[in-house]
Amino acid sequence: MSQIELQHITFGYGKYPLFCDLSVQIAEGEFCAIVGPNGSGKTTLLKCIAGLLSVNSGQVIVNGRVLKDYTTRELATQVAYVPQRQELVFDISVFDMVMMGRNPYQRQWQLANSQDDAIVEEMLEKCNLSHLRDRSVNELSGGEMQRTLIARAMAQQTPIMLLDEPLSNLDIAHKFEIMDILQRLNRERNVLVVIILHDFPIALEYASHALLMRSGSVLQHDVVKAVLSPENIRSCFDLSERFVISGEGFVTKEVRLET
Repeated sequence: MSQIELQHITFGYGKYPLFCDLSVQIAEGEFCAIVGPNGSGKTTLLKCIAGLLSVNSGQVIVNGRVLKDYTTRELATQVAYVPQRQELVFDISVFDMVMMGRNPYQRQWQLANSQDDAIVEEMLEKCNLSHLRDRSVNELSGGEMQRTLIARAMAQQTPIMLLDEPLSNLDIAHKFEIMDILQRLNRERNVLVVIILHDFPIALEYASHALLMRSGSVLQHDVVKAVLSPENIRSCFDLSERFVISGEGFVTKEVRLET
C-alpha cells in the first residue's frame, strides 16, 4: 500500500517549470532518503506532499485521499513537516514550541490537557531537550532549534513525517541521536519517514529506500543500496574519476602531488 502517491504532477515557479509529469509512490513502512544535487527539487517535492505548495496539475494522494480534500487540521493529523529553518515571529519557550505539535488535536481556545503535557515531555526527553524546556527558542543554538522542531513534529504523532535536511545544524553525536529516534519511530510505530539527506553513509545506514533526484526528475526509487551505488552517485553528481566512492557511500578526492 502506498501512503504517498504523486500522479503526473506538474509544478513550477512562475514561468520556470520544475516538475513535469512526475509520478512516484512511497510505500507504507518505508524510511526513504531523498538525495540529489542542490536545485534538483527535493525541498519543493516535500512541500508539495505537505500541502505547503499546490501543484499546477496532477494529484498528490496521502493515505489514499487526495490532498486537496483534506482540511488543514485533518492534514496535520496525517503529515508532520520539519523545515530546514523556522522563522520566528514571536518568542516562546521550548516547551510551548513542542506543544504546538498538539494543536491539531485541540479545539479552538482549548487548553492542553494532561495527555498533551505527557506527550510533550516524552518528546523533549527523546530529543534531549528536557533541560531546555523553559528556555526561550530565541536563545537556542542552531542544533538545539533543529531538535526542537523535530520534537514538535514528533508530538503531532502522525503516520507520516517529512524532514527537510534536519541534520544540517547538528553535531555528529546529535546526528546519530536524531536518526536513531526516527528509525525507532519507523520500526516500532510504522511511521513513514521521508527525509532529505546529503550524507550518503548515514542514508545507507538508516534508510530502507532512497529516491534519487536531478533537475526535477526522479532518476530512481528503490532499496537504498541499489539507488546509492557508487556508479549512481558519480553519475548524478557529475563526479570525475578523481573522486573515490566507497560502497559505504564515503566520497574522497584523490590527491595528486605536483612534480
